[in-house]
Amino acid sequence: MVNSQEMPEVRNRYFGFRHLARAVVFLIVLVGLILTWTFRDHIRSPQALYQEAQGARPARAAVLYERLAQKLPQIEEYTWLWAAEVSMPDLEAMRTLQDVVAFRPQSPAAYQAHIVMARHYASMEAPEAEEAYRTALNLNDTLALRLELAHYLEEQEDDEGAYAEYLHLLGEQPDAFIGMRRAGGDPLVVAKDLNTATYFSDALEELRGIDAQESSLLRAQALSGLGRYQEAELAYRSWLGENPDDVAAQLSLAQVLARLGRSDEALSLYRKVDTPEGRLAQADLLEDEDPEQALALYVDSPYPVAWWSATTLLEAQERLTETLPLYAQLGESDTYLADDASYRLHTLAGRLEDEEAQVESKDLLDGLGLNWLALRASEGEFSLEVAPGLGRAGDDILSKVQALESIGRHDLAYMELVLASRFRRAPEVDLAMAEALLSRGHVTDAQTIAETYVKGHPRAPLAFWQLSYPRPYSTTVEAAAAEFDVDPLLIWAVMREESRYDPTALSYAGARGLMQVIPSTQAWIAEQLGENISPGDAFTPEASIRMGAWFLHFLDDYFEGDLELVIIAYNGGAASVDSWLADPLVSDRDDLIRWIGFGESREYLERVSLSYQIYQEVYAQRPD
Repeated sequence: MVNSQEMPEVRNRYFGFRHLARAVVFLIVLVGLILTWTFRDHIRSPQALYQEAQGARPARAAVLYERLAQKLPQIEEYTWLWAAEVSMPDLEAMRTLQDVVAFRPQSPAAYQAHIVMARHYASMEAPEAEEAYRTALNLNDTLALRLELAHYLEEQEDDEGAYAEYLHLLGEQPDAFIGMRRAGGDPLVVAKDLNTATYFSDALEELRGIDAQESSLLRAQALSGLGRYQEAELAYRSWLGENPDDVAAQLSLAQVLARLGRSDEALSLYRKVDTPEGRLAQADLLEDEDPEQALALYVDSPYPVAWWSATTLLEAQERLTETLPLYAQLGESDTYLADDASYRLHTLAGRLEDEEAQVESKDLLDGLGLNWLALRASEGEFSLEVAPGLGRAGDDILSKVQALESIGRHDLAYMELVLASRFRRAPEVDLAMAEALLSRGHVTDAQTIAETYVKGHPRAPLAFWQLSYPRPYSTTVEAAAAEFDVDPLLIWAVMREESRYDPTALSYAGARGLMQVIPSTQAWIAEQLGENISPGDAFTPEASIRMGAWFLHFLDDYFEGDLELVIIAYNGGAASVDSWLADPLVSDRDDLIRWIGFGESREYLERVSLSYQIYQEVYAQRPD
């Protein structure tokens, strides 16, 4: 039992222990805080280090980037780049940027270093700026960077150089036309370039108030391009009044006269000029009036398209034997008509039992490589020959990619994959980069890499074929295919031709999205489905794929399961297919292929049909 005299002493000891304990705890916390503060950069995540460094002062940023390099040594050159960037225009920073370029000259880090140096030189108005910009563009040509170069050249009063860059950007960058007008100086030069680029309305605007003689010719060209033929005639005649020997202008005037329905005047002018182009135009005008003269002009023409027109006239007159040498000549040409002509030669040689022509057509078709018409002519089973798989490569790049993605720099990670495939030029690397791009949703980039390889190596590994003929948006495609009873591989084959798997694709005719549905067809499909589909929905994969699948289903019902007619109609329209089938010259499917009225639709049939066959072969009984 503690007596009253001992109580103060006990109390004092108790409070002494408490104070000591508090002091120890405080000291521990203080030491912990000091250690945490001292070693805070060691325990933070790479992403946290990078994010702080982005807004830090140069000295602090250098420390953070150094620590980041220790944590992610795969991207050390990027930490050099970023540290140098915040220290510019320090001389040591410039040396570091040069070291980054020397370390990996064809890397995204080198690309960024060139841009930093270009902007530094530009701020000093140093001539090295242009070279740095162009070196960066050689690595990665972007609209924004080329526009930046154009602005720099304009600021340096290099109007000729700036104009060339703006002209390069015309149609891609909204500022380009304004820049052309600023840097162009001579409105006649600007108008001429605008005409060449088919910006006819802008060319006329540029010529407003210009009285120079040459403006008459430029106005005539622009007016003709806009379909304002009566005004174009006056402008051409004004020009030819002072320049009567201008053959090109005479040909253009004759073309305008033909457009105005004044064929006799056009023919007279064509005959006066007497050039290969004029004779070809004469033949076109003479087809109804004097088919024999038209035929002679076509046959003597140096242009393959004229030989195709000659075969058209001959077949219409049932002079099939005379077409054979022309089809053979076309089959040997380096034009898009070569495969069509070779196949038609094969068809007609069989009907006419011309053994020599049959052998010739076989040689021509065999030389086409992987081609739908050649496969059709062979009547053999399609079998895709694949090479053995490739070894693994590109791990160093993939490691950099993962490190960059871990700190949120997905843009640089993407560039690593693209530039590696572009500059390393090894199939193993191409394959690894394409697979990595596809897994990250960059379908078109992956497909482009693989397709480039397959074109040069028909016996490619299966993985390259699958990347060249991918199956993106698989959940959506398979759902739409099941809903409308369409083969999903057909949907992908159509998508490949229509948009190259780009959901933002927009054609000159206004077709939109993955399946390239035009607004009028979209409205009709929405009505048939009883749904409200807004115009912008065409750019969403779900809506575009579903509309395309429904349309394929509709065409399949309409043409009673005839796949070739379905494919032609998806491009040319069902009504057009009906009219081609009703042509007296069409007695069987081979005739239809020849007499499809739109060359685009014929090529479309061939490409989509081949893609569909390859899709079936690549994914039939094959591992994914």
